[in-house]
Amino acid sequence: MRAMGPAYAMMLFVGFFIGLFPESAVAADPGWRPTYDVAMRWVNFIILVAIIVKYAREPIKDFLKLQKGDVASQIDELDREKAKILGEIKAAKKKGVENQVRFKEFKDRLIAQGETRKQQIIEQAKQQSAIMLDGARRKIEGRIVQAKASLKMELLDMAMDQAVNKLPELITEGDSQRLLDDYMRSLQP
Repeated sequence: MRAMGPAYAMMLFVGFFIGLFPESAVAADPGWRPTYDVAMRWVNFIILVAIIVKYAREPIKDFLKLQKGDVASQIDELDREKAKILGEIKAAKKKGVENQVRFKEFKDRLIAQGETRKQQIIEQAKQQSAIMLDGARRKIEGRIVQAKASLKMELLDMAMDQAVNKLPELITEGDSQRLLDDYMRSLQP
């Protein structure tokens, strides 16, 4: 504890004395009462400050140091949280970029698969059209063969009809006998 100085002790004594005997300060004149009240307020304030300085200075310093430490630790904690959140934001951005790259690769892969499938479908369509064209060609060739055979038969029928109609006029009795003889000879072995 610090020793009190003489001025400090005198102020305490005057304040104590005025506090015990207020009528001596006023001296029976009522006009001094407001001045007395103001003076007493200042004296009380000075006494309060002196007590705070004397007895509460160290606890207040300790309290403020503690508060300073608490505030510093809170600031450090907030800085750590900020760094953590910034790290999470960086990680999220990096993941977003990675997702965009994967999405582009996936999209490119899908497009490539689509193109491959498209080419396969085109090839299948070409093969099917070639098979259909070949089948149609065969049908047409078959119909052409049938049409030729039918035409030959009709031509043969027409030739036969004409031959039957014209031969009796052109063939004589001798020609008939000769044809009959030739046919009989061809039958003999």
